[in-house]
Amino acid sequence: MKTKNWGDKVKPIHILIADDQPIFCDGLAAILEINDNFRVIAKAYNGKEAVEKAKEYQPDIVLMDIRMPNKGGLIATKEIKQTYPHIIIVMLTTFSNDAYILQAIKNGANGYLLKDSETDQIIRSIRDSLSGQMIIPSSVHSVLVDHLNNNDYDQSTDYLYYQLADKNLEFTKTEYHILKLLISGKKNKEIAQELYLSVGTVKNYISQIYKKLDVRTRTEAILLLKEL
Repeated sequence: MKTKNWGDKVKPIHILIADDQPIFCDGLAAILEINDNFRVIAKAYNGKEAVEKAKEYQPDIVLMDIRMPNKGGLIATKEIKQTYPHIIIVMLTTFSNDAYILQAIKNGANGYLLKDSETDQIIRSIRDSLSGQMIIPSSVHSVLVDHLNNNDYDQSTDYLYYQLADKNLEFTKTEYHILKLLISGKKNKEIAQELYLSVGTVKNYISQIYKKLDVRTRTEAILLLKEL
């Protein structure tokens, strides 16, 4: 990595941390600033703030959480990259879900780190990302490889999953599969046949889906999902 210089002095690396947990932000900032040229110049506690502070402070790098209120990290990443493509963004999160990873990269993220990564790895990854490397740890890389090798891969499915997750709507794999079949217009009997489940079991799953979506009917559920 080429060292930034300002005259004869090393120019600090300016960092914006975006995470909805203030304690995590403060702890990470304290760890990073132990290093000579790391300076945490701002913190954001939701996606909207992250976009605003990226504009205000023009950091060298943003460490971005995925799940935050008032605009998720994935959307915030996309908005920042559209206006400031030179700003490096590394997703720093607890989620290693393939949909999150793929959408983060699609939205312009320069890397993806899990919050339980060792301190040395986080620091090294920040430096590597500033030198132009894509940061994908081995645990996340395996998820990507598995997903890309899956013949049933459907990017539109990933997009819906990401939209639901961004609204804090979580579904089991079976619920999500049924949800997709509902959107495609499948009847309960057809869903049961496709998933090798009983019609009664499918109805139970659909009831849980309705609760999570806060709707009462199939039509309401489908309309809501198509509007995402």
